[in-house]
Amino acid sequence: MKDAYYFKHDSNARNDPKIKALIGKYGLEGYGRFWIIIEMLRESTGYKLEEEEYIWDALAEQMKCEVKDAKSFIKDCVEKFKLFVQEDGYFYSMSLLERMIKLDEIREKRKMAAEKRWDKD
Repeated sequence: MKDAYYFKHDSNARNDPKIKALIGKYGLEGYGRFWIIIEMLRESTGYKLEEEEYIWDALAEQMKCEVKDAKSFIKDCVEKFKLFVQEDGYFYSMSLLERMIKLDEIREKRKMAAEKRWDKD
């Protein structure tokens, strides 16, 4: 079985006004696309996706759409819905990034505490 990477998200995310606007334009297919992108971001180094052609191809394949449609969807998520940030050749979810930084900090503290405990024995 492959690793399943954990990330915290609100169980009522569908009620966020930004998500409601996304669903209003793209329907539940758009909501599914949004979560596909979030999952891909979670699996990516630094929780960001680089704006490279192979990334656009992968996004389009995952979202079952054409590359131009994937680019248009991301553009709307950045500019219209403010769900993603696009800068320095990357795009990412600020919400996911903040959550993952907190989780990574907790994991690092736990790791250091475990190492400290094992060093005493």
